[in-house]
Amino acid sequence: MKATPEFNSILKKRQASLLSTEPTVVAAFDTDFTRQRAAFAGFARENPGSVFLLQLGYEHETPGLAAELAGHVSSFYADAPGSRVIALGNSERECDSLRTAGVEARFIHQNCFLDERRYRPMGYRRPFDAAYIARLTPCKRHELIPPALAPRLLLLGCATKIYDSERDYAKMVYTRYAAARVVPVFSGAKVSEFLGMAKCGLVLSAREGASFCSSEYFLCGIPVVDTPALGGRSALYPDEYVQYVESTPDAVGAGVEHWVANRPNPWKVRAAWLAKARIHREAFAQLMRELTGRAPERPPHKLGIRTPHPAAAYSRAIQAYLWTKGLFMP
Repeated sequence: MKATPEFNSILKKRQASLLSTEPTVVAAFDTDFTRQRAAFAGFARENPGSVFLLQLGYEHETPGLAAELAGHVSSFYADAPGSRVIALGNSERECDSLRTAGVEARFIHQNCFLDERRYRPMGYRRPFDAAYIARLTPCKRHELIPPALAPRLLLLGCATKIYDSERDYAKMVYTRYAAARVVPVFSGAKVSEFLGMAKCGLVLSAREGASFCSSEYFLCGIPVVDTPALGGRSALYPDEYVQYVESTPDAVGAGVEHWVANRPNPWKVRAAWLAKARIHREAFAQLMRELTGRAPERPPHKLGIRTPHPAAAYSRAIQAYLWTKGLFMP
């Protein structure tokens, strides 16, 4: 395998992951692939027959977004003939949309690559009725949380980009939910600890990708309140541990109250999610056998993509915390 300097930089930044060298199989998020298409194409020309597996960070169920990705893939093939691009779709509908647009797709859900050994049910006393892991940005729709829930609400996340819309939105959230506990920055190692303090998790976006946090709730043993959305996040949901509600504060509040009154066994919640994820892990193993003749025993956490170097993650976390604290925190 020959790696160009440009592609080595991509690997170092964790914007791609090398899953196999003989033959070459690379995993990347679609946005990193499209934004740096020339670097990926240069690598593919140096390594004929390379296969690129694209995870989808945002929904491609709608025809326009599927066609947009198809255009990038077509241009890539023109620059790197003999290579192959396979999109890993998060729903059957997304895969159908991509195939119609001309992109090869397999239904292998992004969240199946969460390493369950990093998460576990914790805690017995749960002071918060609901937790929401979400950046403070309009698409996350925090306003669907009833304000009366604030004293029993755990908000995990902060605004990390200094856009007027995001800054103003964060101010609204901090004002509207002033009585909530806000944890603006936290490490992945703390997810289980924080979710162990809540009785359920919230997922409120109308359009996104697979939403890692939606599955982290289940791995930590808490059920979910979910609103309708494009993007396929519900494909791994164990339905018996989800309250599917309309996109209104009253409906979200009722969903939370359901789980407050009906707390399931956290280990059963976790096991039910793992049973759904196992199907997609087996599909990924089969795909790797097709491509390489072998399958990894356990793929890396999140396929090794966008799992930042610890120093970089720490630096970004400190910056985000100081920025948020300075502008919004008491």
